[in-house]
Amino acid sequence: MKMLKIKDVVMVALLTAIYFVAYMVGSSVSMVFGPFGHAISPGLCGFFTGVVFYFISRKIGKFFQYTLMQAIIMILFSIMGAGYIPWIITSMIGAFIADWIASRESKPAVWKVAIASGIFHIGQALGAIIPSIFFMESYKADWIARGQTPERMDEMIAATTGVMGILATILVFALSFAGIYLGHLILRKHFDKKEAQAA
Repeated sequence: MKMLKIKDVVMVALLTAIYFVAYMVGSSVSMVFGPFGHAISPGLCGFFTGVVFYFISRKIGKFFQYTLMQAIIMILFSIMGAGYIPWIITSMIGAFIADWIASRESKPAVWKVAIASGIFHIGQALGAIIPSIFFMESYKADWIARGQTPERMDEMIAATTGVMGILATILVFALSFAGIYLGHLILRKHFDKKEAQAA
C-alpha cells in the first residue's frame, strides 16, 4: 500500500479544483429538481466528476488520495459558509472507506473504483439524511439561522427521510457508480496508450 508524497498531494489538490468546478455545475443542475434534487446532488456531482475520480485512481493510485480530496472539498465549502459538522464527518468517513476499497492498489478494477465513488458520494449525501432523521429540530434550527426559510427546511427534510431518503441514497450511489464507468470509457484509450508506451 503506497502513501501520498508531496507531488501527489499537489496533483490531488489540482484535480480537486477541477472536481469542485464540475461539482458546482452538478449542484446547479440538481436545483432544477427542487429539494429532492438537492438530496441527490452528490450523485449528480459523482456522475459529472466520474472522469476526475477515475483519473485519480489511475494517475495517483495511493492511499488517502480520496480522503485528501474530500478534506479539500470540505475546506472549500466551509470557506464559502456551507460547512456543517455532521456533513463533514459523514463525508470524511465515506472518503476513508473509498480509499480502503480502491486506494490500496495502484490500478484497482473499475468496479472497485465505482463502488468507492458510490460510497464517497453517499458520505456527502448522509450529511443531510442523518441529521434529518436523528436530530431534525437542531438541524432545521441551524440552517434557518443561516438564512434558510422554515418552509424550505421542511421540504428538505421531507426529501431526505423515510422512503425518499432511501431512494436518494440509492440514486446517489447509482449515479456515482455510473460516473466511473463513463470516466473509464472516456479515459480508457488515454491510459491504454500510456501503458503501451511504457511497455
